[in-house]
Amino acid sequence: MMNNTGLDNKYQFENFIEKDGNALAKKEALEVVKNLGLKYNPLYIYGQSGSGKTHLLQAIGNKVLENNPEKRVKYISAKDLLENELEIQKVRSEKFDLLIVDDIQILGEKDDMIQEKFFNLFNSQHDMNKQMVFSGDSEPDQLENLNFHLIVRFKWGMTACLTSLED
Repeated sequence: MMNNTGLDNKYQFENFIEKDGNALAKKEALEVVKNLGLKYNPLYIYGQSGSGKTHLLQAIGNKVLENNPEKRVKYISAKDLLENELEIQKVRSEKFDLLIVDDIQILGEKDDMIQEKFFNLFNSQHDMNKQMVFSGDSEPDQLENLNFHLIVRFKWGMTACLTSLED
């Protein structure tokens, strides 16, 4: 069931399928939950489609709310966030304690102005020690058509790879 956070509570750490290649990513995700805004900010998780990125991102948000119901959490797909400048501004003004953006590689499809608005959102969140978690289909250095400054920002925290469940 989804709510105004954008989270679906069916995604939990307890039902995350963990393989050898995913143990570190899960461990880092749990560290983010325990040290919101203080450790691994941002956390950037990448992997192929079907590797569990969305599940892990939503599990982070759900666990934060379970432990701290007063926290302001937002899960949003990059497609929805980057739909227009107003959506980015709206999210920026909300000052979420935890901002989770899935499929960040879509940012590379947007023009420089949208990328700059996202850059400003990132800086605003980071300056306030508000936690950010992103997912992408590749590591930050491999993201196509992305502003160099954004790539650098994505690497400020921790990067974790999820392996495909078929591997």
